[in-house]
Amino acid sequence: MSSEQEAMSFETEGLYVSESERQGWWSIARIWIGNGFNVSTLITGAALGAGLTLFDSFLAAFIGFGIIVAYMSFVAMESADVGLPTAPLSTAALGKKGGRYIVGFIMGVSLVGWFGVQAAVCGASFSVAFADLTGFEIPVWISAVVLGALMLASAIYGFDGVKWVNTVSAVLLFVICVYGLGISIAGTGADSIFNYVPVEGMGLAAGISVSVGLFAVGGASVGDFTRYAKDRKAAVVSSVVGVWPVNILVLMMGAVLAIAVPESGGDITIVLSSMGLALISVVAIVASTWAVNVGNAYSAGLAFTAMAGKGEESYKLTTMIAGIVGLVAAAVGIMDYFTTFLTFLSAMVPALAGTMIADYFFIRKGRPENFKPLEGISAPGVVSFAVGAVFAMVTGGTFVGTPLEMLDFPLFIGPVNGIVVSMILYVIIYKAMKLPAFDGSIVLFTKKSAE
Repeated sequence: MSSEQEAMSFETEGLYVSESERQGWWSIARIWIGNGFNVSTLITGAALGAGLTLFDSFLAAFIGFGIIVAYMSFVAMESADVGLPTAPLSTAALGKKGGRYIVGFIMGVSLVGWFGVQAAVCGASFSVAFADLTGFEIPVWISAVVLGALMLASAIYGFDGVKWVNTVSAVLLFVICVYGLGISIAGTGADSIFNYVPVEGMGLAAGISVSVGLFAVGGASVGDFTRYAKDRKAAVVSSVVGVWPVNILVLMMGAVLAIAVPESGGDITIVLSSMGLALISVVAIVASTWAVNVGNAYSAGLAFTAMAGKGEESYKLTTMIAGIVGLVAAAVGIMDYFTTFLTFLSAMVPALAGTMIADYFFIRKGRPENFKPLEGISAPGVVSFAVGAVFAMVTGGTFVGTPLEMLDFPLFIGPVNGIVVSMILYVIIYKAMKLPAFDGSIVLFTKKSAE
C-alpha cells in the first residue's frame, strides 16, 4: 500500500485532510493566538515569577517555548506532508498499538492533570472571594470539587454556550491583568520588580522545564492543526508566529504580577485578590477555567476511549472517570505539585516528539511517500521513547520535592536531553534490527520529495 493510500485509509475516520482543504499559515496561527491567553499560562508565569528573577523568567519562557517551537515545527512539517494529525503520525514510529497506548496515555494523563489544576485554581478563587465578601471561609477543596463537578457535568451532557463563555472570559481576564500590572508597577515601582530576587529560587533550568511543560502536549499535537497547512512553510510559520510571542507575553504578565506580590508564593488567586480584584477576578477565573475544563474532561475521555480501543460512544463513561480522578487530584492538593506536574510533561512529550522526528526525517528521509503505519508495537519507537522520557525526568528535576528526589541528577536541560536521547536511540535500534531502509537524501526544505 502506498503512502497516499495509507493516508487515505484514515479518511473514513475523518482524519485525513486532502490537498483541496489546505489553508495558509495565518488561518492556523490565529487559532494558537486566540487560545494563548488563559489561566494556565498565567499560573505558570506566576510560578516562574515566584522562583526566578524577572530576567530569568523571561529567559525561561523564551528558551522553553523555543524548544517547543523547534520540535513542533518538525512534527508540523510531517503532518503537512501526510495530511494526518499527531496520533496517526505516531504509528509509523511506535506502531499502531504503541501509538494508541502511548499517545492515549500521555494525552489522557496530561488532560486529567490539567482538569485537576484548573478545578483547584477555580475553587481557590471562589473561596477567597466568598471570604472577602461574607467573612465566611469555605474550604478550598470543597469549592474545587463542587465547581469541578459542575464542569464535568457540562463536559458529559454538553453546554452550548461554552465557546461564548471562553471568549468573554479571556477578554475579561486580559483586562484584569493589564489593570493589575498597572497598579503593581505604580505601587511597587518598576525598579523593585526588575531587581526582585526570590528567597527560594527554582533555577533557570527548572524554569525552562516548567515553561516547556505548559505547552508540551500542544507542541506535540500540532499535527491536529497543521494537517490543514498547504505546505511545510505554512505549517512552520503558523507554529512560530502563533505560539511563541503570545505565550511569552502572557507568561511574563503572570511573572510580573507574582513578583509584585511576593507573599503570594506564585498563587495567582492571592495575587489578584490582594489588588482588590477578588470579586471580578473570581468571575473571570471561574468562567475561563469552566470553558477550558469542559474541553479537558471531554478530550481526556476521548483519549482513554481510543486507548481502550472503544468507540466514541463510550466517551461519557471514560470522561466521567477521568473527571473524577481530576477532582480527587484537586481535592488532595495537586497545586502543591504543580511544577512537578509540568516537568513530568516536559519530559514525556518531547521524548515522544523525538521518536517521531527521528523516524520521519532520519529513517524515512522526510519523504511522505515513505510514510507507513506499522502493525502492532514498534520496538525502536517504544524503547527510545521510554528511555528518553526517563532520562529527561532524571536530568530535568522532575523528582525534586517528591519522595523520589534521590533520583534527581541535574544535567543541562531535561526536555532537550529527552529529545536528543530518544532520537539517537531510535536510529541506533532501528538500524541494529535491520529494519527497512529508505534511499535518498533527507528532504527538509520542500513539501514533496518527488516533484
